[in-house]
Amino acid sequence: MKKYTYLIIGGGMTADAAVRGIRECDPEGTIGVLSAESDPPYDRPPLTKGLWKGKELDSIWRHVETQNTELFLGRNVVAIDVAAKTVTDNGKNVYEFEKLLLATGGTPRRLGFGGEDIIYFRTLATYQRLRKLTEKGRRFAVIGGGFIGSELAAALAMNQKEVIMLFPGKGIRERMFPNDLSQFVTDYYRKKGVEILSGETATDLERRGEQLILRTHSGKELKVDGVVAGLGITPNIELAKMAGLEVGDGIVVDELLRTSQSSIYAAGDVVSF
Repeated sequence: MKKYTYLIIGGGMTADAAVRGIRECDPEGTIGVLSAESDPPYDRPPLTKGLWKGKELDSIWRHVETQNTELFLGRNVVAIDVAAKTVTDNGKNVYEFEKLLLATGGTPRRLGFGGEDIIYFRTLATYQRLRKLTEKGRRFAVIGGGFIGSELAAALAMNQKEVIMLFPGKGIRERMFPNDLSQFVTDYYRKKGVEILSGETATDLERRGEQLILRTHSGKELKVDGVVAGLGITPNIELAKMAGLEVGDGIVVDELLRTSQSSIYAAGDVVSF
């Protein structure tokens, strides 16, 4: 059994920031990081911006290994024993902790059709999959008018792709922006060549060889080479529930990120204040 002063579940930007914060206060305490991803911690913003503008892939790595930390990739945690202060992963490896941080993030919301033909954009793997599609594909549909959807539509358009953007609202990022700003942004996208289908939702997807047919509630059939969706995320609170922590829309924490169990903390997209 491995023992750590600090154990972190999750291998994203939040986990990396936590490691660096811990090291500022405690240079000697042992740190273990368990990540379900196959890649070490990396910056997410370049996945929708910089990498599409020619930024090198090597620039995204956060190099958590420089912080005297043990990083375990491809490890899915299946159990937390609060009383024993242990965590068990899918390989039946057990880790003991003094303090535990849940930085499990969220899972992209999915549509009830389309299966793996729809790219639910969030990770480096999904960026790489979409980027590979753009090597041959010319026309892409982006489902969602929020942050991810608008970023991807811009990235694809900047790379000379034909982009159709559809969302149920009246304008891009209408939940984030005042109405006049949302309409300004929407008009700007149109001027840049993005076809905007506002007030429209996707209802079905059919594959015909290498091409996809995306159907909408108004009866449109959009012939595209790829479909990518940004529909928000659902916080990954399953482990917190198993551990008996208080949860709501996320893991409930106080202003110091403490959960209802004194030795367990939570941070990032998974929390609810």
